[in-house]
Parts: sequence; structure tokens; C-alpha cells
Amino acid sequence: MEQTNILIVDDERGVLSSLKRELADEPYNVLCAGGGNEALKILSENPCKVIVTDVKMPGMDGFELLAGIKESYPGVIRVVLSGHSDVRLILDIVNKGGIDRYLTKPWDIADVKATIRQCIELFDLRQEVYELRKMIKQQGRPDNGG
Repeated sequence: MEQTNILIVDDERGVLSSLKRELADEPYNVLCAGGGNEALKILSENPCKVIVTDVKMPGMDGFELLAGIKESYPGVIRVVLSGHSDVRLILDIVNKGGIDRYLTKPWDIADVKATIRQCIELFDLRQEVYELRKMIKQQGRPDNGG
């Protein structure tokens, strides 16, 4: 069975090391990137089911990163982890960015773990639906006998 990868992106190395340590007991592989370009390189080499990213980062911000991921890797479940509590910003992220979930900093690790588990399940369900639809399409429509 292939190991499930998740990717965490944040320009603060302390955030990355804390999350990696706190998620060490989970049944998936945690990959970390310090910015958008590094994240895209990791994604090109490692299939990931979930990406968790900060928004405010130098160079490529989280919005640009998530837009690129949505375009190039549409199946990846996108989660924002941000310390910004501006409701308009959050709604803008969710509505325009096609974000699946939003987590706040500081985080509650139980929330982070539950969210990542739910996102992996969502990825797997979407993949299963895609495969079933493909199989049905290949078989053609069944005759309803009437």
C-alpha cells in the first residue's frame, strides 16, 4: 500500500518542526516546505492528498500557491492554516480560492489531526467516485429492459 503524503507549507521553520513533531504518530508521511516554490517542487516529486499552507509568506503567498495547486493538482485537498482572524479574508480565501478547510493559528493539534484525517477521507472518496464513474462510462449505460 502506498504511503499517504501530506504537505505543510509555512515560512516559519518553527511552525513546520512543531507540526511535524506533533503529527509524528499519525499514519501518514508529513512533508514540509518553507515556501511556495519549494512546495511545488515537492508536489512534482511526491503525490500528496492534502496540503496545509500559511497565507502570508514572502515571495509566493498562500493564495498564489493554492491557485497553482488547484490548476496543476486539482484533486489535492487544500487547507489554510493562518493566524489572521479577519472574517472577510477568511471568506475570500474559502469562496475564491477553492479552499476545502481553514485552521487557525495558534492551532489545537486535535483539530489539526481531525481535519487532516477528514481531508484524506475526502480525497479518497473523491478518487473512488472518479474511478466508479470512469468504470460506468467504459461499460456504457445498462439496458433498463424497457
